[in-house]
Amino acid sequence: MMTKIEMQTMDAVIGIHREIKKANETDWEKRRYEIAKELFLHGVKTSLNSVENDAENAVKWADLFISKLKKER
Repeated sequence: MMTKIEMQTMDAVIGIHREIKKANETDWEKRRYEIAKELFLHGVKTSLNSVENDAENAVKWADLFISKLKKER
C-alpha cells in the first residue's frame, strides 16, 4: 500500500507528464492562422482578385497544406 505522500508524488509526476506531452503537441489552429496569413500577405501583393477572394484562397491553401502535413505524421 502506498503512503499519502507517495500517492501525491505519483499524481504530480503524472500531471507533469501530461503537461509535457501537451506542450509538445502541434497547435494546428495556430499553425493554420500563421500559414494563411503568410499566404494572404504574399498573394495580395500580386493578386488582381478582391481581398475577400484572396483571404478565402489563403485559408483554403492553408487547410490543404495542414492536411498534407498531418498525413505525413
